[in-house]
Amino acid sequence: MHIEAPSPEPIDVVRIRLSADAGATAVVSEFRMANRILAAWAAQARRDSRVDYEVTFFDGLRLSGGYPLLRKGGKPHASLSRVIRRLFKEMAGGATSYLVEG
Repeated sequence: MHIEAPSPEPIDVVRIRLSADAGATAVVSEFRMANRILAAWAAQARRDSRVDYEVTFFDGLRLSGGYPLLRKGGKPHASLSRVIRRLFKEMAGGATSYLVEG
C-alpha cells in the first residue's frame, strides 16, 4: 500500500472531541482551543490520566486515538496538533509514534 505524503495545504477542522478519563468532555473547532483545554486538564491530572480525541476534518476524514495527559516526570504531553501531525507522518511512512493509538 502506498500513501502519499500530506500536502502542505491545510485542511480545515470541523470538530475536535476530547474526553478525559476523569469524565470531562469538550467539543471545539480549533486546535488552539483543544490545547488550552488539554493544558487545564493536565494541570489537574493524576499521573495515569488519559485523554481520548476524535478530530473530524472538512473533507470527512476522522482520526481518533488517545494518549496519557502527562509524561514521565509529570509534565504535559505535546499539543494535540503535534500528535495529529505525527500521525499523518506515520501514515506517510514516517517513524512510529508511541503517542497515538487507534
